[in-house]
Amino acid sequence: MSKDFRVIRYDAPGSGLSAPDTTGDYTDARSLQLLGDLMTKFCVERATLVGNSMGGRIAWSFAAAQPQRVNKLVLISPDGFASPDFEYGKAPEVLQLMRVVLPHAVLRMNLKPAYVDPKTLTDPLLDRYHDLLRAPGAREAMLQRMRQMVLTDPVPQLQTIQAPTLLPWGEQDAMIPLSNSQAYRQAIAGSRLVTLRGVGPLPQEESPDRALEPVRAFLAS
Repeated sequence: MSKDFRVIRYDAPGSGLSAPDTTGDYTDARSLQLLGDLMTKFCVERATLVGNSMGGRIAWSFAAAQPQRVNKLVLISPDGFASPDFEYGKAPEVLQLMRVVLPHAVLRMNLKPAYVDPKTLTDPLLDRYHDLLRAPGAREAMLQRMRQMVLTDPVPQLQTIQAPTLLPWGEQDAMIPLSNSQAYRQAIAGSRLVTLRGVGPLPQEESPDRALEPVRAFLAS
């Protein structure tokens, strides 16, 4: 999208290539603060926010908290509503053993539900996940973030969102079910759902060209 838009991508603290947060605070409130600070640092008064899963929850939370800074929202199977493995009022269970050991086989088992086509999860891609999780402090940051992640009913916040919103969603999402999309459509006035056949929660990886088409059209409209 950088041919047509200014694109700023960032890794949340302790993930990707970002160092862990020195405060040890991995709450949503801290994530919203960092996003706002990042926009200020790059002199961005308003932006379209694009987020997937946890990033989607941060995007819509920011739009609800600071509507004057958000033009549009693209929420790719976002977190927020309860799902079979993630209940309201409870932090998700974490595998403590990951702090000290992370075999490729265990990592592949945890990533497998994210890919409808198992051939998409190639050995080089698995190696990249593994290498990034072995970065100093990365696993501890991930565990801390999961411990501090407690879902509450998102409807009151979502109903305040004014930004035009697109919901691209993989029809075979085994992590955040497609049925959650209807809850978002009801809560965010005027939001539009685009379902993507044959992909799960990572359409930008499994079928990037097909996933990008409705997003590009939405941003250009």
